[in-house]
Amino acid sequence: MSEHKLRVLLVDDEPLANVELRRLLEAHHAVLEVVGVCEDATAARDAIDRLSPDVIFLDIALPDESGIGLLASLDPSPAVVFVTAFSEHAVQAFALSAEDYLLKPVNAARLDQAVARLLTRADRATPEPRDLRRPLRSHERIFLHDTNARLWLIAVAEIMLLEVAGEGTRVLFGRGVANSPRSLRAIEPRLPDDAFFRANRSQIIALKYVRQVHPWFAGRLKVTIDGGIEVFVSRRQARALVSGLSL
Repeated sequence: MSEHKLRVLLVDDEPLANVELRRLLEAHHAVLEVVGVCEDATAARDAIDRLSPDVIFLDIALPDESGIGLLASLDPSPAVVFVTAFSEHAVQAFALSAEDYLLKPVNAARLDQAVARLLTRADRATPEPRDLRRPLRSHERIFLHDTNARLWLIAVAEIMLLEVAGEGTRVLFGRGVANSPRSLRAIEPRLPDDAFFRANRSQIIALKYVRQVHPWFAGRLKVTIDGGIEVFVSRRQARALVSGLSL
């Protein structure tokens, strides 16, 4: 079990819902600490920056933006458990890597399951051995497995795109596609900073393979890399990309 309490932020525009969820979470006070409560997405973004929560319990229907939209815009994001009266958004939620999806009124036993899942996630996030954290250089070669259990030995410079695939990472390179059991978040610190760029919550691109960049909706960018593969850069990351590559 994680040695510290998980810091929790509650986001729901119904004050009574926040009060009730906070009451239910008291049963887990030994492992969870509620550090803030917000009633809209704007306040939630500010609280995330100030409080650095480990977990957000997030409603779908917020007055200024949907909870789905809020999660999609966070990069990186804390763990998110949706708490909502609407069952139809579950597929979207899990596609955005939500940890769980609770329906109102929240059942205590079901909440217990969600908390157990969060604690398991926290345990998986323990630091890796030092030699696995060392940043790679572009000329170095690494081993990757593909879906047919073949083993590839490739140079880091061959990698074009990395993206979330379940709990692991799908790696696209010039000669094929391979998979790593490690998460994208665990792999990212090992990539050369000057060669790779996180486009959104689930994808990292190699800058040398970018062929076209186009403005897209809501301040995002559409990037085309070798092979005609299109990747959408989040609004926040679009600003960083333009700033970093401008004279």
